[in-house]
Amino acid sequence: MSKANRDTFIYKILTLDQWESFQTEFSFKGSPVDLSDGYIHMSCVPELKETMDKWYADQEEVALLKVEASVIEADLKYEVSRGGAEFPHLFAAMPIEAVKHVWLVSPAAGVYTLPDDAIAN
Repeated sequence: MSKANRDTFIYKILTLDQWESFQTEFSFKGSPVDLSDGYIHMSCVPELKETMDKWYADQEEVALLKVEASVIEADLKYEVSRGGAEFPHLFAAMPIEAVKHVWLVSPAAGVYTLPDDAIAN
C-alpha cells in the first residue's frame, strides 16, 4: 500500500491498566510485548478484530484507541506481519495527543465486536 493510500486512523488496544497509566503519563511507551519487540504494535481496521480476538480474549474489557496516524507518522513504519498484511509499528512513545477517540470494549465468549464507528478514514 502506498504512503498516499494509508489510513487516516489506526488503532491500539490497551488493557485498562495500560490505558489508566497512559492518561496519567500523557505518553505510552508500550506494553510488555511492545517493549520486548522494540516498537508499539498497532492495527489497521481490517486486522483489528482478529488482533483483539487473538491477543485480548482473556480480558474482561479493553481500551480501543483510535489514533490519528499523521500525528505519529515520523516514527511510524508499516511492516508485513500476520497473513502478509502490513501492520503499523510505532518506533517511539505515543503522545496522548494522537488519540482521537477511545472505546471500552468487552468480548462476548472471547470474541469482540468492533464499534460501528471504528473506521479507517
